[in-house]
Amino acid sequence: MALRNVLRKLTTPVSELDREELRAWCSRVPGATHVAEAQPRHEVTVAGEITFLRIVPRPDGSPWLEATISDGTGSLVVMWTGRRSIAGIRGGQRIVVTGRGAHTGPGGRLLIYNPRYELLP
Repeated sequence: MALRNVLRKLTTPVSELDREELRAWCSRVPGATHVAEAQPRHEVTVAGEITFLRIVPRPDGSPWLEATISDGTGSLVVMWTGRRSIAGIRGGQRIVVTGRGAHTGPGGRLLIYNPRYELLP
């Protein structure tokens, strides 16, 4: 059995192993829902890792901070309006966000504006 696990780890792509580890970690966060199960127009709490971060310029001059969060089952986009940066928000950071989602994000992904958040180690 142990040899089978070693062989699996040697033959499975690293990205798939990382996704499985992230999915397992997110499953252990109390009260968190998987992104794949999140419904628009409902309050949702999602745990995951920030995989992409950018500042979105706005015509009115007030930029928005956009982060893509992945939990191994999918990804969602969160946007903080009027912010260029938030202390602790960086790529690779594990985070729990809570808010009401909408399917208006880039690529049809779930989008949450100004979520409540908690940074995790």
